[in-house]
Amino acid sequence: MALAGLPRPFVLLWAAQLVSNLGTQVSLYALGLWLYQRQEQLATFAAVAIAVQLAKLLVLPVLGRRLALWPRRRVMLLANAIGSGCTLLLALHLLRFGGSTPVVLGCIAVAAAAEATLLLCFSSLIPQLVPREQLGAASGLFASADGAIVMAAPFLGALLAASGGLVGVLAVDAASSLLAAACTAWVALPLASAESMGDRAAQAEPQALGSGVRAALAELWGRPQWRSLLLINTLVAGALAAVEIGFPAWVVSAFGVGRLSLAMALGGLGYLLGSQWWARRWAGAAAGGWATVLRRALLLQGVLLTGSGLLVFQAPGGPLAVLWFVSVASFALAVPLVLAALQALWQRQIPAALQPRLFAGRYSLEALARLAALLGISALVDRLLVPAVAWPHWPAWFIGALGTGPGRPTAMALGLLGWAVIVPLLAQWRSLGRVARVAG
Repeated sequence: MALAGLPRPFVLLWAAQLVSNLGTQVSLYALGLWLYQRQEQLATFAAVAIAVQLAKLLVLPVLGRRLALWPRRRVMLLANAIGSGCTLLLALHLLRFGGSTPVVLGCIAVAAAAEATLLLCFSSLIPQLVPREQLGAASGLFASADGAIVMAAPFLGALLAASGGLVGVLAVDAASSLLAAACTAWVALPLASAESMGDRAAQAEPQALGSGVRAALAELWGRPQWRSLLLINTLVAGALAAVEIGFPAWVVSAFGVGRLSLAMALGGLGYLLGSQWWARRWAGAAAGGWATVLRRALLLQGVLLTGSGLLVFQAPGGPLAVLWFVSVASFALAVPLVLAALQALWQRQIPAALQPRLFAGRYSLEALARLAALLGISALVDRLLVPAVAWPHWPAWFIGALGTGPGRPTAMALGLLGWAVIVPLLAQWRSLGRVARVAG
């Protein structure tokens, strides 16, 4: 990721949000792990992710209606203060009372709402902080950091929880929020951002600002080029959420923890290479290049996911195992390309004055897609595929082709997910090309 040449205010805010978001995600993972260890129920671990997505769905409609009217710096400082204060209160509660699940989930929801506020504020500030010709580079940094946090948070959360305890993790999270607040207070924002962009937006669209996320989504859906971006954006959010829980469950069940550790290491390497490739090759490209890399990288991910459902890749070793690891690295390499291309196209398509409201709709639909994916893949595996594979009346040739044993139902679900990516992508292939022509 190349920071050279980007405006200093953007770099400082990007670094501040990176630190803050990493601290929040690490503490969320550690809290989920702590709840799971206390009750030994996977549902309690999933409850953390569900609480996070529900909090976003509650706060984003409010932000969509009002954010453009509020001074952005003050909103970000308030969100940082709420996040750090909530985290410190939770640490004190754990020290004094030991922690109860409702209190923990409530604090998680408040922290997630604060983080969603920071995300929306920063993403809608990018066009004001960065010249048009540098939107590709800025979008790459924005998207790559978000994906890297998702990959690093489980490892750091487990490591910090083991070394410093849960209270230590929460203290680090609070400190990261305070550091981000200091950077936000210090950085020089453009006048339109420091004051508010809302006056112009309110004069232009008073009725729209009075509406909520539903109106924002209706407006995005009403324009064909925005509709394609919204559909693909929602598809990507849901697919990645399903992979985040489905892939580790498959690998651990079928191959063991050792292969998962190696796969995660290769995935991290692939992600780093993908981020560098975007920065060097695609960040300065035209919108047509962004659409091309989005379509091809997402198609590659869909094909790789369909391959995961094939019985042949269940082999524990041999040449096919090498191909399996290469596929894992390739999938991870494509993640920052897809996320950065999407973000760049969004920034180029949506006028800066409309981004707070329309991005609130975009992120609300993302949260809903993630929530549906988290619940859906679990239900698909546990309620449908596991009983289906265990049904004793299948013909021998059929069950032999499907395969049996640990991890097979999850592998099948990932294979179906691949088709769920490929079919809508092909349906929107030409529309994404038109999006690029309009954006360019």
